[in-house]
Amino acid sequence: MQEAEVRNNYIFTLIKFLLFLIIFCFLIEFISAFWREAKSREGFDINIFIFSLISLFACYSFLADLNIFYKKIQKFFFRNDFVSYIFPSVLILLTVGYFFIPKILNIAINKDIFIFLGGFFLTAHLVYVARELKGDTFISLINYLFFFSIFFILHLLLLGLYFKIDFNLHLGKVIIEGIKQGAFLIQNIFTSFS
Repeated sequence: MQEAEVRNNYIFTLIKFLLFLIIFCFLIEFISAFWREAKSREGFDINIFIFSLISLFACYSFLADLNIFYKKIQKFFFRNDFVSYIFPSVLILLTVGYFFIPKILNIAINKDIFIFLGGFFLTAHLVYVARELKGDTFISLINYLFFFSIFFILHLLLLGLYFKIDFNLHLGKVIIEGIKQGAFLIQNIFTSFS
């Protein structure tokens, strides 16, 4: 009985691994489409966006582990772990703030700060999710890769909504290009093996 459960567990893990490989193809193409779209937006300083991503890793490496603090923020807003993995609370608050504050107070918000904070807090949330999902066994590694790749795509789309506020990022274009190019990449991989 126990041997059948172990075999089924490994078969399910193999299926998850194959699904991860397929999702990973889409992930690569979504990142590429997002990158192209962000660079094409007038006023979007891609160097500040890169700096925001690097800054978070520099904070983790040289200053302090922000994950404990970020985890408390997530738990304050979301009691369910799964929901806290999907929704980056600080990025959502920034989105609402950047959408309403300029309209209510009739002020302009610095676009460079907008870009920096979006990239910084998206990366903080992805680090939080990565640390929470990691495991010690082969099966937990496959689960980690599978779920993190899905969460990464979802967070990329949330970041697209965030940047849509100030830069009118065409999220539909990113989604369509990501799906098309991801399917094309999968097709190329399968034809190269056959």
